Amino acid sequence: IFCRWKRDGSGNKVAHPVSGKNILQFVAIKRRDCGEWAIPGGMVDPGEKITATLKREFEEEALNSLQKSPEEKAKLEKQLQKLFSQEHFVVYRGYVDDPRNTDNAWMETEAVNYHDETGETMDNLPLEAGDDAGVVKWVDISEKLELYASHSYFIKLVTEKRGAHWSEDPGSECH
Repeated sequence: IFCRWKRDGSGNKVAHPVSGKNILQFVAIKRRDCGEWAIPGGMVDPGEKITATLKREFEEEALNSLQKSPEEKAKLEKQLQKLFSQEHFVVYRGYVDDPRNTDNAWMETEAVNYHDETGETMDNLPLEAGDDAGVVKWVDISEKLELYASHSYFIKLVTEKRGAHWSEDPGSECH
């Protein structure tokens, strides 16, 4: 989950008019297979570290790296190195409710949050849908989001951790 603060034309954080909390945005992809909006991600290849999977899938789905020239990839690599070396945290790890689950096989995931506090790194990334993604864009986070599988839950956990806007109903953020 790659996120940043929503900012106005002057670079100031934008607060939600009802909750008064700052609004987070995240990079969302529209899946080609079902047309639903989702967090970029994918399957870990055998022997691959999760950090490598995160980087590879983000490059493929949100930056269309599979269609880039070696020169373009090298330029992107510098930006991504900065992004992936930032502080991050594991949002969730374990079983997830997923439409691909069966009685004999199920999905487990590790959702990780990378947050660009200043916008310096993420604002300059040339988002371009590729691979499994039909569309990619920055999306404002709120409880009104309808995302694929368990993705809305992961996004809500990020807003709680960051103290960001989620709901216009103050009672909905109680646990």
